[in-house]
Amino acid sequence: MHIVLFCPIYSPRLAYVLQVLFEYLCPHSYEWVYDKNAYISSSGAKINYSETPIDSNELWIRPESLLFESTIQPYPIQTKWVEGCPWLEFDSSDAGQLPADVFAGSFYLLSRYEEYLPFAPDRFGRFTAAQSLAKREGFLHLAVLQRWLLALFQNMEQHNPGFSWQALPYSFEPTYDIDMPWAFCFRPWWKQLGGAAKDVLSAKRSRLQDRLKAWFKPEDDPFFSFAQLQAWHEKFHLKPRFFFLVGDSSKYDTNPSHQLPAQQALIQALAAKYPIGLHPSYWSNTEPERIGMEKTRLESISGQAVLHSRQHFLKLRFPETYRQLIAAGIKADFSMGFSDETGFRAGTAVPYPWYDLEKETCTEMMIHPFVAMDVTMQQYLGLNAEQALERIQTLHAEVHSLGGPFCLLWHNSSFYAEDGWGGWKGMYEEVLGICSTNTEKT
Repeated sequence: MHIVLFCPIYSPRLAYVLQVLFEYLCPHSYEWVYDKNAYISSSGAKINYSETPIDSNELWIRPESLLFESTIQPYPIQTKWVEGCPWLEFDSSDAGQLPADVFAGSFYLLSRYEEYLPFAPDRFGRFTAAQSLAKREGFLHLAVLQRWLLALFQNMEQHNPGFSWQALPYSFEPTYDIDMPWAFCFRPWWKQLGGAAKDVLSAKRSRLQDRLKAWFKPEDDPFFSFAQLQAWHEKFHLKPRFFFLVGDSSKYDTNPSHQLPAQQALIQALAAKYPIGLHPSYWSNTEPERIGMEKTRLESISGQAVLHSRQHFLKLRFPETYRQLIAAGIKADFSMGFSDETGFRAGTAVPYPWYDLEKETCTEMMIHPFVAMDVTMQQYLGLNAEQALERIQTLHAEVHSLGGPFCLLWHNSSFYAEDGWGGWKGMYEEVLGICSTNTEKT
């Protein structure tokens, strides 16, 4: 039974939300009806999105004003918790037959509306999790859009006994940012000697031994974990994605030169097995012409078209970042997650198209959210391996129960005990085992 939604006023924001909810988060046939009489005579599962009820067999949702505006302004949003699920109230306390307007709340989170408003950026110019509504109100760890959609469909089942729906299947998508393939190898000789001297002066014998070992055998470099990663991926039947940093060297871009033969060989080897993407350099945010240059470099090395990206340092600003990526030919971005906290930055883990809020238009850029990053847990939150495992298990349970992809962001360098990653190697293997359960094998 298809869905018939009545709303007498066209809204590009509502059109976008319906597309995301019913085409991406939980695919289901639907139509938007503007005429009241046509709505009354229709035979589908009815949703009335207007000011007053019409049909006794409909789901009535009273609309907030948010979806019928073309401005960007702050809202005094209230969070109402109902049976463990938060609902967002904007300017109306009477939401109809659901606790709140599911469409307005979904748009607010998907569009990242709050990130267009003035905020205090961190030292890297980023919007932090602490400033988000989800963190302040305590629901960042919940995939609220899927929870709201579940409530909506369950309500429609009550009104329409013949109505049925099916959630997205669960899947697991490990991804890796390759900032530094090697900790010690392929660096200028003065930097290598300086590093060795520092190890000696600070009595870091184990690190010095690792450094010397890597000089003579680069594959033994502690950051060069690719053979281990491949073994895990084959063991758990996983298809990971790798993002490469190939920008020019700078304070924040410490990758090897894109002209280094070993760097090129690594990219080519991984590109032959797995999908790859660009990790735009730190300075590409203020010098967007670098994105196209770096994209061309990676395409030349890999021999493949590069259409996916993830921002270095997760430097994501709205709407500039996505506009710059689109201009460079990027079709999908994997930066939707916080650097300082785990959880669901956009309220969902399911990929969806980006809405340019200033232009009021849905674009072809696909946003792929990630749920947790290794550096977030170890450095920002100060978690040890055991605590990080518990955090991942909680987030995994949320996605696994609601459906859709569970995407993690990891680094090849996050297993070296001398850098504070003791116990993380075994933990990560356990994570891969847990998250690959019930994932379709390819």
